[in-house]
Amino acid sequence: MSKRNLLVVHGSGVIRNRLKSFILSELDDISVFEAGSSKDAILQCQEQRFDILICSKELPDASGLSFYEKVQAVPGQKELSVVFITTTGTRENIKEMENHGVANYMVFPFTSKELRDKINLVCDPRKWRTSERVHIPDVKAIIHSNYDTNYDDIEASVINMSMSGLACDFSCSDEHANILGGTTISIKFPSEHNNFQVKNLPCKFLRLNVLTWKPDGFPGQVRAAWAILGIEGQERKQLEKIFDKIKKGLD
Repeated sequence: MSKRNLLVVHGSGVIRNRLKSFILSELDDISVFEAGSSKDAILQCQEQRFDILICSKELPDASGLSFYEKVQAVPGQKELSVVFITTTGTRENIKEMENHGVANYMVFPFTSKELRDKINLVCDPRKWRTSERVHIPDVKAIIHSNYDTNYDDIEASVINMSMSGLACDFSCSDEHANILGGTTISIKFPSEHNNFQVKNLPCKFLRLNVLTWKPDGFPGQVRAAWAILGIEGQERKQLEKIFDKIKKGLD
């Protein structure tokens, strides 16, 4: 699963942490970096490419708008998607941003879901996911805990997957908190893919969303996402063949 690189630029460490928390609670395909000043942000933009910039309109060492003009001049960053954060929603303030070519902004306060929607609006995740993630009907995942062998394995339905990650749905129980730690996952493909299996892939847990709730208030059906930490050798080659076959069928 390709990651969208996002840089949060704000003079307040508290606000940066809050924005990072919002982003990571809602999106599992974002790598979040941070800078407390325009100088630090420019240095980071010179070292690597970012897809999204979330920037305060006022920074400790510069106007956010002047920083925006400078960062666009950094090689490789001209197409950077930018969302400005401001505490003032006055007509004059918004007009000033628009005059500097700022089309996307948010006025405090806002929710994590509103921020998620804005990020996906300015930087469409389908550009990454369409080419990488595939849905293959009837693929099953067997989730193994690395920490406690007394727990039974969890069988889940694979919603989508790539060489670097997968998302699964399964029925949750009180015992499933152990999947939040170290996990390996085995993948079972249906007969149309010759019942191919990949065993014990090392995975890192990313995120869990509750799809349904039980009457007692506990989660029922859940969807979890993992990053796959490595696929090697013949298993990798076979998976690449399966993914290529699926993608050609979608074209």
